[in-house]
Amino acid sequence: MQIKVNNQPMVVETALSLDALLKQLNHLEQGVALAVNRKIISRSQWGSYQLNDGDNITLIKATAGG
Repeated sequence: MQIKVNNQPMVVETALSLDALLKQLNHLEQGVALAVNRKIISRSQWGSYQLNDGDNITLIKATAGG
């Protein structure tokens, strides 16, 4: 299955949840937000939200600064 993560093409196994994708990408820390096809997905849904072929995932990491 082909998806994009922050506009970068990626091939992943089928039936992959957002949680599983984050584990593969080593991005399980706090301060991460996800959108799939421009729709924000609540953290409580990451374990059950299944990705589909062609999905465009935007991974946003909060950073400190000022």
